[in-house]
Amino acid sequence: MSKGPGTVPATVGLGKVSGAHGLRGALKVRADAATATTDPEVIIALGEVEIGDRRHRVADASRQRGQVLLYLEDITTRDQAEALVGQEVRGEVARFPRLPAGEFYWFQVLGLPVINDGDGALLGHLQEIIATPAHDVYVVRRGDGELLLPAVEEVISEINLEEGWIRVTPPPGLLETYAH
Repeated sequence: MSKGPGTVPATVGLGKVSGAHGLRGALKVRADAATATTDPEVIIALGEVEIGDRRHRVADASRQRGQVLLYLEDITTRDQAEALVGQEVRGEVARFPRLPAGEFYWFQVLGLPVINDGDGALLGHLQEIIATPAHDVYVVRRGDGELLLPAVEEVISEINLEEGWIRVTPPPGLLETYAH
């Protein structure tokens, strides 16, 4: 089974440059948690990012007030940083560090078909992930229908990136509730 509409691109958005910070060219990046990561350590591990049509080597990154402060080797003045405001920051998928078994970046699972473990029926495709304090919630859509699944071990049976699918065991009564 293939991933369908959500195949993984060569690069993913990390966020947009929302402003400059300080005099030495730090970029304030409003993170795009819907596809990649807001973890500065992951951004540092990427080694480089794309902004516009240029690649930039990452010197450092940290978190500040819900944004990422991004320091690039070739952006060293506030004027250079301000010239990038509004542009998207992208990371090359192949550069993302491997995660421990059972953990995934959102861009890896968004778009995957979601299969009911009980009867093998296609429930839809994972279109969105909502972060909540307790656990993520997977938004699965098929046509006009939408199914919200808690992203917990009892519900998400298996995620297979190689074959491109997610198997789920919905809580009793959930599918009947959404059928109406």
